[in-house]
Amino acid sequence: MTQLSELYIKNFAIIEELTIDFQAGFTVITGETGAGKSIIINAMNLTLGEQADISMIRSGYEKAIIKTTIELDDDSELIKQFCDQNEIPIQKKLVIERKLYSSGRSRAWINDENVNISTLKKLGNELIDLHGQHHHQALLNQDNHQPYLDGFGDYDDLLAKVEQSWDKLERLREKKNNLMEKHQLLQEKKDLWQFQYEEIEEIGPKEEEYEKLKQEKSLLENAEEIYTISNQLVDKLYEGETSFYNNIDEVITKIKDLNDIQGEFGDYLQRLRESKYLFQEISNSLSDFTDGIEVNPQRLDQVNERIYELEKLMKKYGDSLQEVLEYKQEIKEKLEQDQGLEKKIDQIEERIDQARETYVEKALKLTQKREKWAHKFEKELENILARLGIEGAKFEVKIEQKENSQGIKIEDKTYRADKSGIDQIEFMISTNPGEPLMPLTSIVSGGEVSRIMLAIKSILAEKDRIPILIFDEIDTGISGKIGRIVGEEIKKLSRSHQILCITHLGQIAGLGDDHLAVRKVSTNGRSKTVICRLEKEQRAEEIASMIGGRDITDSALAQARQLLES
Repeated sequence: MTQLSELYIKNFAIIEELTIDFQAGFTVITGETGAGKSIIINAMNLTLGEQADISMIRSGYEKAIIKTTIELDDDSELIKQFCDQNEIPIQKKLVIERKLYSSGRSRAWINDENVNISTLKKLGNELIDLHGQHHHQALLNQDNHQPYLDGFGDYDDLLAKVEQSWDKLERLREKKNNLMEKHQLLQEKKDLWQFQYEEIEEIGPKEEEYEKLKQEKSLLENAEEIYTISNQLVDKLYEGETSFYNNIDEVITKIKDLNDIQGEFGDYLQRLRESKYLFQEISNSLSDFTDGIEVNPQRLDQVNERIYELEKLMKKYGDSLQEVLEYKQEIKEKLEQDQGLEKKIDQIEERIDQARETYVEKALKLTQKREKWAHKFEKELENILARLGIEGAKFEVKIEQKENSQGIKIEDKTYRADKSGIDQIEFMISTNPGEPLMPLTSIVSGGEVSRIMLAIKSILAEKDRIPILIFDEIDTGISGKIGRIVGEEIKKLSRSHQILCITHLGQIAGLGDDHLAVRKVSTNGRSKTVICRLEKEQRAEEIASMIGGRDITDSALAQARQLLES
């Protein structure tokens, strides 16, 4: 069996340095009020991930150290899986260490691997279940009733399916909300985008149109000058009496004569003949160019008007016509996207309806399972309460569904719902025959609350995977014969769990397999806590003092011995 084997505490509250060895089975811890019993539990809690309080560091010291050693058995698969998932070295034991520093810092290790407090707390929840006086109050909180019932019932798979179907439904709802927000944003800008798109579409700009129009404008504005210059060039190059073409013929003739005489100017002659045809070609091109030029003020007005329209678009939608066209395509896609969003929203609403149907189906099956197991829970709890001295008690698990406009619609009503289903669970009890059932929260007797909590813990014991149970003064408000019965119930739990029980009742202390006594002593003017393991006669004396006070009488001692022997 996995068990707590050692607790080491140094410089914590009034504990200077303390090592406690624990044994399997049922260990009782006793001691006078103020000796340090609860301090030991508080120290252990720190290694389970509880919030650190630097005021608990022993006065005059810079840090406090608490170390818990847990021996693992071969069946500790969940713990081993936890260690694997968190990259913690797994051995045959877990050494959990926590250090508090006066600076306010706190650090934690598991098997020498530094871990955060969240990881420490998760591991602690798998190892140790602590029940103290304030845990009794948790029983009075209705929110805690459902986990108790679900811990008893045999429907873990269905619980998981309900949670999965709820998570799926919530994810779809969130996705729909995101789409709706996007759709709303698009709707708010849709009219503007539609206007902009239609404005650009109406003008109908084309790629490179602006540059071509600018060139045409330049031609139209300078048509007369271009025509004049071109005709002058044609006359000079080819058509005039003194044109380059005519003059070069004379030059060619004379070069030819020189070449015939000397024969050295053949290359020049060939190049001159080629130049002659170049002047003709340039002249023809200029003539063709001028033929296409006309002075057209009407066309110039049209071009200027078109350029103005294009520049107006560029001023509003981009620095160039290309950017205007790109913006048009962008808003076209956004307008199409909005239409696509509407379709997606319709599709996801269908999926939400399907997911809601699945969730409702699973949740209703869960309600039926809870109702079935609730009857067993009620009967077993009543039987244990009778053994614990609350005879004739009537216990009822009230399961109902609360209407809520924001919840899940089932037939013609809408109920509150979450990942645990649609049920509101509340424990009802009558501790006196003939009295009506009342909410558990109406119980004011601490002794009754303690016994109900113990009864629930007893019922859940066989199903509970947590190996170590700590009861911190669970005997509050009870005494005598009932205390003995409570102790016997705790003793039964020790068959499947390691039990540590802080008690003020001799009737419970006498049932322990092991007995640790906490003492407060003074050394060099300072108080500190020490702990010792009691042998049989020492136990008798301790229990006798619990029964009769400081002055141990023969009758108290005899009674203590009888408690131990029985």
